[in-house]
Amino acid sequence: MISTPNKTLETSLNEKLTPVRFLDSPKTRAISSDSNFTVCKTRLDVIIKTLQDNYDKWQLAQKRGLSLCSSIEAIKTRSLSTANQAATNDHTQYPQELQTYCDKLAIITSIFHDITTNAKESIRQLRSLSKLPGSCNETFYRSWQITNFIKFAEQLYNHYVEETKVKQRVMENIAHCTTRVQLIQTCSSWEYPQHVDDFISLMFLFLKQEVNVAK
Repeated sequence: MISTPNKTLETSLNEKLTPVRFLDSPKTRAISSDSNFTVCKTRLDVIIKTLQDNYDKWQLAQKRGLSLCSSIEAIKTRSLSTANQAATNDHTQYPQELQTYCDKLAIITSIFHDITTNAKESIRQLRSLSKLPGSCNETFYRSWQITNFIKFAEQLYNHYVEETKVKQRVMENIAHCTTRVQLIQTCSSWEYPQHVDDFISLMFLFLKQEVNVAK
């Protein structure tokens, strides 16, 4: 007669067994990494396009604003000239037609504020992408990693902030200039940007070369 294992032996064997943790296979990890890369790359494409489109809008606003400043300068020049020649004190230095151009210049200036705000939002989005597992050390286009795009956006934002301050001052003061010299100086501040200049154009050329986006 063959005896069967008793209950005590079965319990002893079970107590010696320990749970086994099965690590993710290399294949699973690769799929996860590929997924993160795809998500990050797709989002990067959107952010980069937004930065480029907004820079194009900035340049258009720069040109339109300069045209308005030139019109305001011409109106003020005529007004100041007439005031110097007038024998009475009832001449105004603020002709009615001046208001329309000043209102339009205020709208143009608000565009710079909006673009600056959007650039700040792009930085926030890029920083969020950098926290995605496996994204920091990836090269998404030719040579840049996510940190390079963050630095680009931060530098662009800082230049936008400073140039927007200049545009704001011009918009607020140009109609109140009382001499020809003041008008020329104020218009020149708009016409020759100190912060969003050829250096920023060069930055975008580097960005275009990096992502190989044909415009």
